[in-house]
Amino acid sequence: MWENRSRLIFMSSMLLSGALFVQMGLYLLHMVSGWDVKYNVLELCHSVIGRLGFQWMGYALNVLVLHAFLYSVWYCVRQLVLSERFYRRLLKNRDDAMADELNGAYAHGKAYITVVQSSAPMAFAMGLVRPRIVISTGLIDMLDEQELQAVIYHERFHQMHGDPLKTFLLSLAASVMWYLPILKSSQHNYKIIREVLADKYAIGKQGASVYLGGALLKLLQSKTAAAVPMAHVSFADTSVNYRIRHILEPGSDIPLKWPFTPAVVSVQTLLLICAMFMVVLH
Repeated sequence: MWENRSRLIFMSSMLLSGALFVQMGLYLLHMVSGWDVKYNVLELCHSVIGRLGFQWMGYALNVLVLHAFLYSVWYCVRQLVLSERFYRRLLKNRDDAMADELNGAYAHGKAYITVVQSSAPMAFAMGLVRPRIVISTGLIDMLDEQELQAVIYHERFHQMHGDPLKTFLLSLAASVMWYLPILKSSQHNYKIIREVLADKYAIGKQGASVYLGGALLKLLQSKTAAAVPMAHVSFADTSVNYRIRHILEPGSDIPLKWPFTPAVVSVQTLLLICAMFMVVLH
């Protein structure tokens, strides 16, 4: 059930934002090259706005489209730069001996886990193309063997399913298309569901929830967590209340909050675009 929910949220968000982004691309192509794009929604909106005498709104639409593309480029470039800088910093402080030990125990000898020497407890999955798990020596010292195993299984789930890339795409869509607030709500709910699924995976691998709960409690009590400046999926910074409830009551369903207002505003925005499309065609 939780897997179906996460798949539905991700696919619907990507379809909605992707369709609108394609329309923006076609409209931008029309603006730059003068190419006559048939049945482009944004071009139709611009045409209707001009016929109604609100020419300034047409200019505002142009600014909105240009902003979307420029912001998308900036967002992606910034992410790549921050990721590269942060990963280089991690490599300077890596503990290869401990990493080899953990990879041998939990990754079948493959180099999925990077261990860094840091007093701050860290555990997260990072990497948009080839995700990997990062664990700090501070976390290893803080947890016992079973608790560390629970954390690694949790992050292994994120790493296997490419969650850093998926959460990055949802964050990008929600930031660029701020006028569709349902995307922001979907991003929030998706992160909650993925954390619950990762917890379920870890609990299933160990056969008990006590180790995962112990690790989560120790990380919450720690006040030395390091900030990670790029797209990642961390063990203890998302949906803690939902996860604690799930650990205490593994068989219970956790009702997500589906905001009514963002959904209504998003639907109204899309209906307005469709209405303009129909007016011009008829």
